[in-house]
Amino acid sequence: MKILTQEVRDMKELRETLKDNNQISKDYEVAVILCAFDKDNKIIFQRRGLGCRDEQLKLETIGGRVKESDTDFRTALQREITEEVGTDAVIVLEEFIVATYAKTFDVRNNKEQNWIYLLYKGNFNGGELKIAEPNKCLGYEMYKIGEVDENELSNGAKELYRIVSEKYSHLK
Repeated sequence: MKILTQEVRDMKELRETLKDNNQISKDYEVAVILCAFDKDNKIIFQRRGLGCRDEQLKLETIGGRVKESDTDFRTALQREITEEVGTDAVIVLEEFIVATYAKTFDVRNNKEQNWIYLLYKGNFNGGELKIAEPNKCLGYEMYKIGEVDENELSNGAKELYRIVSEKYSHLK
């Protein structure tokens, strides 16, 4: 479910923006997500490994949980990019796209998890995508809009992929 189209800077601003929204559980985690396009307009996906807390073996874009120590969301996303693909990939963070709200099932803790996903667009301008977390990432796959089998996407990635596909349909 889309909840924001305007970028919020940090957790304080997000909480303030959502304080009166009764559709969202107050017990949520925030993840920053990057939809990175390569020079051929293919989106970079990761194949989730068995060390992930949910949706193992599904495709997902780069990103992850915001930590309390993150000063703002763009800094959190830069940290996640480095943690997941290493420092040899040249990824340029561009615009904020949307914030969505979703629920997943955390198999590690055997409970439902409420997520707010903050989605950004970026460009992969070269270098090497490394598997920095082999227990969480089995490898990278790249697809143009319309080429990926949506059944292969994690539940969270499906909605984000549909939003990106519509917004950037000119990149097919």
